[in-house]
Amino acid sequence: MQVFREIALFLAMTFGLLKLAYRQIIRHCEERSNLLTVRISLLIAAFYLLPFTLSAQEKKDSNYGGQLSFGMRNTFSSFTDAQSIGMGAGGEFRIRLARQINTEWFADYLATDIQGMGYRHDMHIGWSVLFYFSKHPLTTGKISTYFLAGHCFDYTEVVSEWPGVSKGTRWSSAVQCGFGIHYNLTKNFDLSLLSQYMVHLGTDINSSIQVDPATGYSYMDITRQSGFSLEGHLLTTLSINYQVGRLWGKR
Repeated sequence: MQVFREIALFLAMTFGLLKLAYRQIIRHCEERSNLLTVRISLLIAAFYLLPFTLSAQEKKDSNYGGQLSFGMRNTFSSFTDAQSIGMGAGGEFRIRLARQINTEWFADYLATDIQGMGYRHDMHIGWSVLFYFSKHPLTTGKISTYFLAGHCFDYTEVVSEWPGVSKGTRWSSAVQCGFGIHYNLTKNFDLSLLSQYMVHLGTDINSSIQVDPATGYSYMDITRQSGFSLEGHLLTTLSINYQVGRLWGKR
């Protein structure tokens, strides 16, 4: 019965997060009369090999390696150029490698309203490695803190509401690092909060507010910076996760 209660709680909170994200995205779309159809393209990419192996871990770590969990996430994004807060939703799964090492694989979509004059869409798919500070992380009723670092691929689209301004698009990769916490409500169910800074490795798309000399109206202009740029933004993510089983090790 305990397992069923945990699953019911997980599904209820997942539905709540999805409902919140759905309302925010629908409201954003309704405000954008000329919103283009969102082209969701899942990138097929070979992720880099992790710079460590399990062979160096103690034997007792075999009790932890292989744990698999799935979750839903809501992400808030702060952009330095747009000066606006974006919001989005996505999914993730984790594969635990050892007692103090976990991995997180994610995909999400973010929408940002830029001062009512345009909007920005960001899609990410990537992975991170989590290093726990505690020797006994993910303990029921306790907070587990961790440092994370990783890589992702992303697509960005910036669109102005002003006629004649061409939209800016970009495919690029990015690296991210930050800190986070887990709070395990039960053995298998946790709430997580993380804050990370993501740096895009590629050309930058700049948006700026200009004044049309003919009409006197303000509008958003879009320029694409040539060459290499390290444009970035701060991401804050709230997620709920449920451990469904193990890929290897003791069951």
